[in-house]
Amino acid sequence: MTVVHSVDLRYHGQGFEIPVTVDLTAFDGEGTGLAVLAGRFDTEHERLFGFLLKNAHEVVTLRASATGPRPNVGAEEVPPGSGDAAADLAAAKVMDSDIWVSGARVSAGIYDRSTLPAGAVVTGPAIITEMDSTTLVLPDHAATVHPSGSLLINPVSGTDQSQEG
Repeated sequence: MTVVHSVDLRYHGQGFEIPVTVDLTAFDGEGTGLAVLAGRFDTEHERLFGFLLKNAHEVVTLRASATGPRPNVGAEEVPPGSGDAAADLAAAKVMDSDIWVSGARVSAGIYDRSTLPAGAVVTGPAIITEMDSTTLVLPDHAATVHPSGSLLINPVSGTDQSQEG
């Protein structure tokens, strides 16, 4: 890990700050660190704006930013099914429940997403639940579990999805 310390400084009365990096060894308890910060701020202010002010310096923000090498993280994959699609769906099914869709009462299967294997196809109407979300699969649609765990919902082929109005 690499830690970089910085301080946002400004002249008294200014409405903006300029970040200045800090070498912690400059703070030896004698007050020289503050003088170093003021000098770095003045140098940066003059570089940016071409002038210096005689106003006092104000410390606005102290910051420590830590960075390190990015870990080698691979995408997790959902395990494939057993080869028996009907058995895989039955194992993931929690219950049946009546729901309202387009003003009509229909029976829907409720499935536990964490137990659906990759490649499983849940046809609607259905509800797929998990800890932090619920997915509705409408009638004439099917949700396929992608190996990444995403649910890909598409109309079931051969159905007319047009609506007249």
